[in-house]
Amino acid sequence: MSDRHSPAKQSNSDALFAGPTGTMWYLLYCKAKEESRAVMHLANQGIEAFYPKVMVTKVLRGKRQIVEDPLFPNYVFAQLDHGVHNFTSVRSTRGVIGFVKQGKAYQQVSSSLINIFREIKDATGLDTSLPQSGDTVMVQSANYNNIQAIYQEPKGDKRALLLIELINQPVLVEVDNTEFRLID
Repeated sequence: MSDRHSPAKQSNSDALFAGPTGTMWYLLYCKAKEESRAVMHLANQGIEAFYPKVMVTKVLRGKRQIVEDPLFPNYVFAQLDHGVHNFTSVRSTRGVIGFVKQGKAYQQVSSSLINIFREIKDATGLDTSLPQSGDTVMVQSANYNNIQAIYQEPKGDKRALLLIELINQPVLVEVDNTEFRLID
């Protein structure tokens, strides 16, 4: 009987070619705006998954609103147990496009980084620089340099409507949000 067929040698070679064992966090790439769908379907498979979210101020339908957005759009973190979970079924999960790879290997994420991201949900990314309707602002654009105006309303994400007085007549102008500041 030769050495290469002995049970001890065979188990050593099996261990040499065995993949990772235990539970690890991986980074998944998802379809646009389907992170929550992916997390829900992964949970249905018994997989812990999440994506960090942050509260941001956006202008929606002409109104400034505080909404919850993904910190990393299109990405979800999933904790997989190599002995339990099927990686092929994870790739086929609704909302998931696939694993993020580093070379040929799936991108692993450390547990300490996951814990930091879980703590981020208490932090906010609110944009408080936009004034409220009726606030006095100072216009700092090339056309209306150092003219006081009254803030009316946001106009999309990056512009606003201001009421300024030109030749003793109130005029509504549209300027970029970077071209005026709130007067204290």
